[in-house]
Amino acid sequence: MVDLQLFTPLIRYSEPEEGEPQTIHPNKEQLSRRHAIIPDQPSENQETSSQGCCSSDNVIIVPHVQISPNESHLFNRAISSGGGLLADLQRATIASQAFYAEASEPQKNRSPWILKRLYEWSGRAKRREIIKHVQAALETSKDHEIEDDELEKLLPVSYEEMFLGDDTSTLPPAKQKYLQAVWELFHTELVFLYRQLFVLRDVYKEPLKRCQVEGCLLLVEPDLLFGNLDQLCRISRTFCQSFLSLLSTVDKEVWDCTQLVVDLFERFSKGPSTISAYQAYCINYKATMEYLGSIRQKEERFTEFERICLADERCFRLQLEDLLIAPLQRITRLPILLREIHKRSEDEESKGKVEKVIDTMTESLRSIDDSVQWLHNFERLQQLQTQVVWPNISELEPKSYIPDFLRVALSRQFCENLLAHPRRKLIHEGPLELVENGRTVDMYAFLFNDMFVLTKTKKCASKLKVKGVPLGKSEHYIVQRQPVPLDSCVFCDADSNDQATPMSLKFAFVIIHLTRYYQVVGIYTLQAADKADKELWIEKFQESIENYESIQLKDMLKCTPLFSSLSLRR
Repeated sequence: MVDLQLFTPLIRYSEPEEGEPQTIHPNKEQLSRRHAIIPDQPSENQETSSQGCCSSDNVIIVPHVQISPNESHLFNRAISSGGGLLADLQRATIASQAFYAEASEPQKNRSPWILKRLYEWSGRAKRREIIKHVQAALETSKDHEIEDDELEKLLPVSYEEMFLGDDTSTLPPAKQKYLQAVWELFHTELVFLYRQLFVLRDVYKEPLKRCQVEGCLLLVEPDLLFGNLDQLCRISRTFCQSFLSLLSTVDKEVWDCTQLVVDLFERFSKGPSTISAYQAYCINYKATMEYLGSIRQKEERFTEFERICLADERCFRLQLEDLLIAPLQRITRLPILLREIHKRSEDEESKGKVEKVIDTMTESLRSIDDSVQWLHNFERLQQLQTQVVWPNISELEPKSYIPDFLRVALSRQFCENLLAHPRRKLIHEGPLELVENGRTVDMYAFLFNDMFVLTKTKKCASKLKVKGVPLGKSEHYIVQRQPVPLDSCVFCDADSNDQATPMSLKFAFVIIHLTRYYQVVGIYTLQAADKADKELWIEKFQESIENYESIQLKDMLKCTPLFSSLSLRR
């Protein structure tokens, strides 16, 4: 029989009662959980089972770990006292310590690795699919109609080769600079056509349509992203072809290209679709950039599409934004090129003809700019119409009696849809301080081309959500005073540093509201933030009042014979 005193560092034993087998238990300090410790006195069931299954001598009971699918528990294992008893006891003790160490660690909620792998594999598969479709589209995106076009061969040609050939010493330097300015007009249009418009069409637009045919990037709208790009390509190509056809009619001895420039721009601006095409593109440019930003956020594969297209050698590392803004830059550069030709012209007659062409192009650009400004102004008016709150009559005049049959009709103001009018223009807006009852109140003022409105800012929770997330607080403007028409007001400067007054006015001005019968019905003393802000308000007020009076006078005289004899244009 093995001497049990040799194992006292590892185990402890209790004195057995008479008739019971000797039972040895592990040290309690080696077990961390209380319910896992084997009690000092075994239960009756354990006594019965131990007596029934094993002999009364040489039997040791130690804890061991058994893990089932649902739970973990301990069970007693009978170990014979034969050889290897010490090794069995050590293994049992180490196993119990490892079990309780694992049980004490908090479980981490991790998604199964197979789901992550499947997600990564699906993303890679979609990426490979996009790459395959885009690369196939880029290989077949070259326009076969212009593959043999003579215009593309003129890209590396200089002005000497086009006009003078090999002999450049026959013309004076002034004439050479003049021809160089004419050549610059043609060459920049050629570069704009092949390096920007055709790249935008053949590298971005056509591959995008090809990918959509294959079932990819279906959320992207090419018409919203590229606008009337095909129309601009036709206009630019016609411009270059017209230049070459008119160049053949120029006298090679004197090289006077004035008539060429005049005829070229007559053809360019003759068709109503030419300027209107650039006008439509410029108007939609802001919406195009906003749509591009939203698509990049919603469609991850569109970013991959852009990356592949950018790697094409035809892009010359120009990003999509650089190509989309090219038509705006081109149409605004034409007057600059014409002024250079006007500067290099020799006789006054030629300068006069070129100057008329410059005036025509400047007027066209002004109309485009006015259209863009009108659109931005109208968008702002539509936004204000939803933000400006007009108090009803019961809030403005609480002492007024309203009959019952009018309460529903007068519960809202009739002017709620007043602001978003095509002829209304927002001239200036900004914060001001209204002086009343010896104190200042923060206001937010709007100056339109026909009226002045004072409001108070109120922040409200926005109802709009993006991907389930609210956009935050939106501003509302509560109208505090009756709108002041610009034809029924008096504008005064009101700076005062008089110490006798209760409060000194600094950077202040006064607006007096008059009726059509010259009755004073309101006076508003307003203070600006600084001197520059005050001067800006005064300038905008004076300009708006003068323009409003001029418009009213024009409308009044339209039906009179005096209108034809008066010069009222400003």
